[in-house]
Amino acid sequence: MGHWISFGITLAMMLGISIFIAYGARRRSGAHFNKWGPTYLIVLASVLVMADLVRHVLQDTKLWPEPSSSQYRPGCHDETFKCLSGIGIVFTIFCTYIGFALLMWATMWNANLIDKLRDMREKWRELRAGANTQA
Repeated sequence: MGHWISFGITLAMMLGISIFIAYGARRRSGAHFNKWGPTYLIVLASVLVMADLVRHVLQDTKLWPEPSSSQYRPGCHDETFKCLSGIGIVFTIFCTYIGFALLMWATMWNANLIDKLRDMREKWRELRAGANTQA
């Protein structure tokens, strides 16, 4: 049941953020990729983040039975990275971690974070220059 709840909540969140970022493409300008790049990244991130949850649900419903769907190698009783099977490496490390990295990148791109930080740096320099001339 826990896998189903996690699947549902994560799916709803990924759909919500994908729609939000796609809607935000209206305010972005530039070439096609500059305008739609965050949307493409967030959709790819959503697929990757959902992959392990889909594996769990398929495993629970016996549509993808163990041992071929197992995250850990048979006989290895530690739930650590060293015990991951090939499926575990693909779904846990590749899909989940890269998915969250892409999610973070797409969100920062959508928020135009680099330009905002650059503007903050310039304003900080202006403030510091003004403080030095008054002293």
